[in-house]
Order: sequence, then C-alpha cells, then structure tokens
Amino acid sequence: MASPPDTALDAPTQPPSASPAQLRALLVLLCTPLGLVIAANSSLALALPSVGADLRADQSALTWAVDAYSLFFAALLLPAGIAADRFGQRTLLVCGLLVFGAGNLASAFTTSAEALIALRAVAGVGAAAVFPVTLSALVSAYPPERRGFAIAVWSGVSAGGSVVGLLAAGALLELFWWGSVQVLFGVAAALLVPGVLVLVAQERNPHLSLDLPGALLAVVALSGTVFAVLEAPVHGWTSAWVLLPLAVGVAGGAGFVLRELGTAEPALDVRLFRSRGLAVGSLLVVAQFFTALGLFTLLPQYLQIVPGYSPLQAALVLLALSVGAGVGSAVTGARGAGWGRRGPAAAGLLLMSAGFLGLAMAAGTGRLWQVLAGLVVFGAGFGASMIPGTSLILEGLPPERRSVASAVNDITREVGGVLGIAVMSSVLVATYREDLLPALAVVPPSLAEVALGGAGPAQAAAQALGPAGEALRLAAADAFAAGFADAFVLASGVLAVAALTCGALAPSRRPPGRHVRGRGRARPGGGAPGSSSHAARTPRPRAPDPAG
Repeated sequence: MASPPDTALDAPTQPPSASPAQLRALLVLLCTPLGLVIAANSSLALALPSVGADLRADQSALTWAVDAYSLFFAALLLPAGIAADRFGQRTLLVCGLLVFGAGNLASAFTTSAEALIALRAVAGVGAAAVFPVTLSALVSAYPPERRGFAIAVWSGVSAGGSVVGLLAAGALLELFWWGSVQVLFGVAAALLVPGVLVLVAQERNPHLSLDLPGALLAVVALSGTVFAVLEAPVHGWTSAWVLLPLAVGVAGGAGFVLRELGTAEPALDVRLFRSRGLAVGSLLVVAQFFTALGLFTLLPQYLQIVPGYSPLQAALVLLALSVGAGVGSAVTGARGAGWGRRGPAAAGLLLMSAGFLGLAMAAGTGRLWQVLAGLVVFGAGFGASMIPGTSLILEGLPPERRSVASAVNDITREVGGVLGIAVMSSVLVATYREDLLPALAVVPPSLAEVALGGAGPAQAAAQALGPAGEALRLAAADAFAAGFADAFVLASGVLAVAALTCGALAPSRRPPGRHVRGRGRARPGGGAPGSSSHAARTPRPRAPDPAG
C-alpha cells in the first residue's frame, strides 16, 4: 500500500473555517511563544549579577550572553520568515520551539561563560524561527473581519513581553538560582509543541529561495562589529583584537549589501531605503531600541549593584517605564492623525533623551524617585514615538510592499538593540576600568585583574579579601555607577541627534489619498514580520504592528 501523502507535520489541521473556540485557542497558543522569545532577553538581563558571580564572568562576557541571543535573532529573522513559507509554518514553529527550548534548558546548567554564550546563540536561532510564524499563522487562520483583533492582541503581547519577563525572572530569582529562569523558558517551549502540531496549519511554497548567503553575511557583519565594540575598552581601538573583527564586520556588511543588490530574489531589497519615510522611520526605530535594550540590560544590574536592590525589587522599579509608555502611546494614538508623523516622532525622541539624562544624573545619587522619574519620562517618549516610527516605515512604501516594510520594522528593532547593548556596555566598561584603577593599588594583582572584569567579579574579589575588601566593593560600585552614567549620557546624545534628524527629514503628514486603495482589503495569509517571501514574492497587505 502506498504511504499517505502527508506526514504529521504536513497534514493540514486548521479547518478552512475555524470555530471561535479554535481561533481563541490558536490565539493563546501563538501569543505564548511570542511572549517567550521576547521575554528571554530581559529576563536574563535581570539575572546578570548572579550569573557573573556564579560563573566568574566579566562584564564583556555578560554582555555577550545577552547580545548573542539578540544577534542571531536579528540576523536570521528574514531567512526564517522565508523558511516558514518554503517548508511550512507548522514545521518551522515546531523546530524553532525545540531549538529555543533546548538552548535555554541547557544554558541553565552550564558552568562557564563561554558555554552560556554559545547556548544563548542557539536559543536566538530558535527565537528567529518562532517569531515570524506567530503572526503569519494568526493572519492566515483568522477571517478578515476578526483579523484586526488578533493582530491587536499579538501587538500587546509583543510590547509587554519584556516587562513580563522581568517580573517572572524577579520572582524566580527570589527563590531559586539564576538558571531557574532558563528552565522556565525551556520547559514552556517544549510544552507548546503538541498544541502547535494540532492547531497550526501547514502553508508552504517549496519554490522559494532562502538566500542563505545573505543571512550568513548578516551574521558576519553584526558579530564582527559587536565583538570589536565590546573588546575595545579592554584592548584599545588600535589593537588587532579590535581592528580585525571590525574589518570583518564592515566587509560582511558591504558583502550583504552587494549580495542583496545582485541577487534576483533578495531577502531584503536595500533599494527600498531610497524612500525617505522608510529610511527615517528605520533610523527612529533603531534609535528607540538602541537605547531601550541597553536600558533593559544595564539598569537591572545598576539597581542590584549600587543601591543593592533584590532582583524582584529591580523588576518592580522598571514597571515605571510601562506607565510612561502607556501614557505616551495613548496620547499619540488619540491625536496622531492630526499631528502627523514628524512632530510626535521628534518630540518622543527628545523625551527619551531627557529621560536618559535623568537616569544618568540619578546614577550618582541612587535616589529612587530620580530613577522612577527618568523611567517615566523615557517611557512616555518611547510610547509617543512608537506609532509614528512604525507608521513611517509602513507608509514609506506602496501597499504591495507593506509586508517587507513590516519586516524592516522588525529587523531594525533587533539590530538597534544588538548595537545598543554592545555600545552602551562598552562605554560602561571603559569608564569602570579607568575609575577603579586607583582602588586596586593595594589589592593583590591576581584579585585586581578579577575586579577589572566587572562589578560582579569585583564583589567576589572583595569577599576573598575579608574585612579589607569593603573598600574594593564600594569602589567597584562607584565605578560601575560612573560607567552607567557615561553610557546613558552617550545614549541620550544618540536620541537627540535622531530627534533632530527626524524633525528635519521625516514627512510631516501622509500624502493625501496615498495607500488608501490597499486599506481594509484584508486577504488570507498576510505577511509575517521578518518574512521576506511575502514581501518580494507574494505580497499581501498586513495591518501595522503597534508594538514597534
């Protein structure tokens, strides 16, 4: 007897017209992994002081533990979206969950910083496979009249995932070791697989090209640049340890552009950035997430190292950012149509800049009210500029290219975050090492080298010195605060420059009547973020992603 044509992964299980109960189940099922992959970064950031003490990891290694995940997530979003269309949404989602879960679960029990970094990169690969399918599968399953509701829920989970991750990590770290956070994500991902096999439909086009050379060049460009930026404070900008990877990163970036210009089916057509709206909107989103992910990485460490807060207390402090973001997005959402894009975008970035200046000033005092005020102001600016930034990107191209614009929105967000974490951490390390040197004159050389690695290792060195180590502990905390302040001043300047650029170059309003023809005409199987195949090969309009 001939074998059946469909395997468990190939057989369509989503009926053409799903019942409301099935759609609700699918919505919950797909939003859960979305929340997991977004929360995975912020949750580890909260645990970094514990990771540093446990694994004797310096600040550079801790930054890599966060950035390795974001780097592979960002670089593989486009090819992952194409792979979902070529091999099937269900297939890629199952594979992504298994890789993401395995990477997180294994990292919980690692005993070295190098192994943690490698496993975080594995988890980032899985996250890149999960993320684009969570929306494209929803859009494919929901009827046009209910699709807006599904996208709104997806956007809310996308926007709130980082905060939920912080709170979950804070609660776990109060009771267990830092690896418990990774165990939670690993087990949760594995438990989702049976539901995916039952509820998620298999839609595919086996003739699509994956553009693997482009994906490889993107990884080379990002990793080389990030490595150079992180190693510069330790080895100096003229060191071969910095210049060689920087050259590799620049060559990888140039190779990526040439590849996309020269291939008939580019994953990301770089010619699209000739659109002023798309270019300025991309700059705005990069600036937003350059600073936002830098904040989520460094502020939890500061709150635990300098004022001495517990992980849960640090997570609760960060909720102030959500309060500000809610106010900012509500104001822009209510009045944005009348204000256009330019004004809210520039004003939002200026508010973000002011918030970062406030946080830099608070670093020297450690006063809670100053930290909260800075977070609220930054959050208000982030919320106010979020919708204009996404709208500039989505409106910068005609309706038939709306899906690739959405992919650009997702990629610029992740690339901005990767670079922000690296640059802000590099500035912090440079100031920390310079400010700590005078206090190391009376410390044994072996312990002094450990202390130079970061505030976490310095605390371990201080404990080894006994009562005499208190001065080293305090000096390390002061040096960390100084580095934190310098990093946030730099980020404030980046935001101010981005605000001036947006104010000068962003289109003030959407041209009258433009793109109206494509609005409200939802069709099944809309594009997923990061899915270039929808953009370049089978374009289908998709609603904007308010999550930025």
